Amino acid sequence: MLEPTTPVGTALKAHLAALPDEGTEEEKKERAALAAFYGARGYVPLWVEAKGFNADARAIEDAFNTAAPWGLDSRDFAFPKLDAPAEGVEVAAEAKAAAEAELSRAVLKYARFARGGRIMRPSEQLNSNLDRKPQLLDPASVLDGLASASDKGAYLVGTHPQHPQFQRLKGKYAEALAKSGGKPNAEAKKILANMEMWRWMWADLGDLYLMANVPSYMIEVVKGGETIHTERVVVGEIGKQSSIFTRRLRDITFRPMWRVPESIKVNELWPSLLRGGALMRQYALEVETKDGRRLDWRTMDWRTLDIREYEVVQPPTRNSAMGVVKFSFPSQHTIFMHDTPDKWMFNSKQRTLSHGCLRLRNPLRVAELVLEHDKGWDAAKVQELAKSGSLNNEVLIEKRIPMHIAYFTAWVDDAGALKTYSDIYGHEKRVTQALDGKWQQIAKGRDHLAPVVPNKAHLEDKPVKQAATGGKSANDDFLGSFFGGGY
Repeated sequence: MLEPTTPVGTALKAHLAALPDEGTEEEKKERAALAAFYGARGYVPLWVEAKGFNADARAIEDAFNTAAPWGLDSRDFAFPKLDAPAEGVEVAAEAKAAAEAELSRAVLKYARFARGGRIMRPSEQLNSNLDRKPQLLDPASVLDGLASASDKGAYLVGTHPQHPQFQRLKGKYAEALAKSGGKPNAEAKKILANMEMWRWMWADLGDLYLMANVPSYMIEVVKGGETIHTERVVVGEIGKQSSIFTRRLRDITFRPMWRVPESIKVNELWPSLLRGGALMRQYALEVETKDGRRLDWRTMDWRTLDIREYEVVQPPTRNSAMGVVKFSFPSQHTIFMHDTPDKWMFNSKQRTLSHGCLRLRNPLRVAELVLEHDKGWDAAKVQELAKSGSLNNEVLIEKRIPMHIAYFTAWVDDAGALKTYSDIYGHEKRVTQALDGKWQQIAKGRDHLAPVVPNKAHLEDKPVKQAATGGKSANDDFLGSFFGGGY
């Protein structure tokens, strides 16, 4: 640390030291960054000079005043007052130091909000399925960048996400504001919510990545910023949603086994076992110990046993509900993307039909593109693995290939047209309510990661009458979504 050599520097050091300790963790980190930044430069100001604010400070003020088209509220960034003295009189050192510190704090707040800092914990504050977080910039890096930038206002505006889609949405948002006289209408708020969700996306989406957009029921394979393949997907039911998150693709499994998730074991299979195990027989399911030893579920007394202490699996077969390939990107949400023999599902307009996993209409084409990029394999090799390769053959992915499960209800295509989709899970509404400050109105829904608790009524050892619908049995209807679960 360098000691100050001017009255303003001395006052600035004292002002920073006197800042209160309370606040969020982000605010505390910003205050620490300010102390380190100014200490390293001997408390030489960035924004003030003898007669008040300098030109760099006015460029920051312009950035604050034009925050609205970027989806921020200018009122969140108060530009400090620094009264001009009488002609020929220098502004007091204490006043300049206070203004310097407050402007730097406001600048860091802008950079935090630009990267999603208005909603710090989406999974806690909005819905447990929104496994996203703000992609905050390091405040020390922001301050260093500002100090070295020739145009500090432009640098600050540059802290917004650089994704092309975010920038396109920003343009549409500015147009919507202009049409509504500056007050966000329904169209503008929809775009604004989507801009906010982009602030949670990784800055580097990947050289090759998969982007499954739940509201559009589509997945894109993107390489070098260009979409090289699109395909239809089926997503989770309204009550059994596909979680929104990003993880690296770990492996592609050909002719896969399926490991039944806890919720389906407890809520669906346990009651079936108590009534004879029809679902186990019909779909060739087996029970294993946690260490993989196969048991005979037919001889086990499920009135005294707890299915949560065992694994239920569907071994790889020609008629596997997993189809011929699955894509794994492990997370606490225990979902993946896979093939399905039920191709009829892809003809539905609203494809909320699974237990949470993504089903892919043409998974082998996606596997071909991924494995060509990762291992240099040709399509013939991939087809052979799917047709006659070894069972449950896990092919580990070596390169960084992110799998983004996203939730965008507004999208600007390459022609500049705004496309909108239904807010099927209500995430757009929750984001809008949060941005409007209506936190108490947010319906968070159940915590899908909470331990599964058996429903005692479902475990009574007696048959339960179920009505058939649409020409299919209730079991058929249930099993249509049964195999959308994860492992």
